[in-house]
Amino acid sequence: MKDLLKDNKVVLILILILGIALRLWNLNRPEGLWNDEYVTYSTAMLKFNTDFFQAIRQNCHAPLHYFYLKLWIMIFKNSDFMLRLSSLVPNVLGCLVMYFVGKNYQTKNHSVQIGLACVLISAISSFLIYFSQEVRIYSMIFLLSSLVLLYSIKMYEFPSRKNASILTLFSVLLILEHTIGFVFVIFNMFGLMAFRPKKKKEHDLYIPIVSGLILCLPLIPFLFRIFAHPTYFSQWWSPFNWSKIFFYFTDLFSPVLKNITNSPKSFYHQIICNDVINVGFILFALVPSVIALFVIIKSNIEAKRINKYFLSVFIATFLTILIAAVAGKIVFLTKYLTELYPILILMAAIGWAQLNSRNTKIMLATVYIFMSLFYIIVSHTSSIRLTRTEGQRLPIVAIKEMNVKKNDKILFLFYPKTHFTKYYNDDDYIAYSIDKYNFPYMYNKGTTYDAFKDGHNIYRVFF
Repeated sequence: MKDLLKDNKVVLILILILGIALRLWNLNRPEGLWNDEYVTYSTAMLKFNTDFFQAIRQNCHAPLHYFYLKLWIMIFKNSDFMLRLSSLVPNVLGCLVMYFVGKNYQTKNHSVQIGLACVLISAISSFLIYFSQEVRIYSMIFLLSSLVLLYSIKMYEFPSRKNASILTLFSVLLILEHTIGFVFVIFNMFGLMAFRPKKKKEHDLYIPIVSGLILCLPLIPFLFRIFAHPTYFSQWWSPFNWSKIFFYFTDLFSPVLKNITNSPKSFYHQIICNDVINVGFILFALVPSVIALFVIIKSNIEAKRINKYFLSVFIATFLTILIAAVAGKIVFLTKYLTELYPILILMAAIGWAQLNSRNTKIMLATVYIFMSLFYIIVSHTSSIRLTRTEGQRLPIVAIKEMNVKKNDKILFLFYPKTHFTKYYNDDDYIAYSIDKYNFPYMYNKGTTYDAFKDGHNIYRVFF
C-alpha cells in the first residue's frame, strides 16, 4: 500500500477513474433536458448563416460555449447522453488541471500531496459532479478558471512572455465563456501585478496581459446591454438572503447541494427545524464544510505572499458579487461564483498538507472522503440523483402512459411546445402551447396552480 501511495501517477489515475465513474453514473437522465439546458442546446442547433448569431446577440450569456457546443454536436450528434458528455469532458479535465495547480504551488516538501489533494477534492465534489451532468456552461468555467489559476502560479513563480501569453489567452476565453467572468479576471490580473515579487526587466511581461484585455473591449457594449436590461440577472426568482453565503460553502465542500437554483430561506432551520435537530444535515453538510474551512483558514495563517494573493482575489471577487446581490442586481447562486472554486480547493489542499500531525491529516481526509462518497452513493438527494424538475422528457413520458392517440390535441403550458419536440415527432400529436413568452398574463399571474384550478376560464380569452 505504501509503495502504491508513493507512485503519485498511479494514485492520480485512480482518483480520475473514480471521478469519471461518479460522473458517468446516471448521466443519461430519464427526465431529459430541463429548460435552461434546452435553451443552450437549441441555440447551438441553429444554423450559422441565419439565426445562430442573432440568438447569441440576444442571449444574456457570453458566446463561447455556444460555439463549443455547436462543434461538439457536429462531431458527436445530439443525443442527451452525448450532450451531457460535452460537460463531463471539460469537468474531468478541470480535475486533472487542479493536480498541476497543486503541484506547481510554491513548495518543495508538499507539492505532490497538495496536487493529489486538489484532484481528489475536485473528483468527489458534488457541485462539480452535478454540473458535469448538465448541458450548461459551468463545467467549462471550472476548466478555464483552473487553467487561469495554473498559469497565474506559473507567472508568479516563473515570469515569462510565454506564461503571460497563455494566462492572457485563458483569461480571455473565460470572459468569453461567462458573462460575469470579467470580475474574476480583472481582480486576478491586479492581484498578480500587486503581489508578484518585482524583478528587473520584467515590465514587458505586462504587454500580452494588457493586449488580451484590450481584445475583450468589444464585449463592453454586450455587457452593458445585459446589465442595463431590467430582466437579466433580476432577483425575482431567487431573492437574496444571508443564508445563501453559508449554503455557498456547503455546496462547494459537502455533498449536500442547496443553492443550485433557489436555496432555503434559513440556514439555521436546516440544522434545527421545529425544535428537532437535523442530524443528517449536520453530518453530511456541516462536518465536511467545517473540515474544509478549517484547513482553508490554516493555509492563510502565517501565509506566504502567494497565499495572500489568492485570498485577495477571492475576497475582492466574492464581495463584488455579494454587493451586487444585496443591491438586487444579480442572483447569488453558487454556480455564478464557479471561478473562485479552484482557489478554494487549492487553499484547502495547502492547509491540509501543512498540518503537522500525520494522524490528523489521515483522520480529516478519511472523514471528508467518507461523508462525501457515502452521501453521493446512498442518498436519494445526492448530485447523481437530483431530478431536474422541469425535465422536458417527463411530459412526453406521461402522454405515452396515458395512451394519447395520434389525432388527440395536447396543450403545453408555461414553456413553448418546441421545448418538447426533441422527445416526440411533430406528426405524433396535434400540439399547442401557452407559454410565458407569448402570454405574459400567465407569466405574471402566478403559478401554474391557477391553471389547474380554473384553466378553462383563465385561457378562454386566448382562444
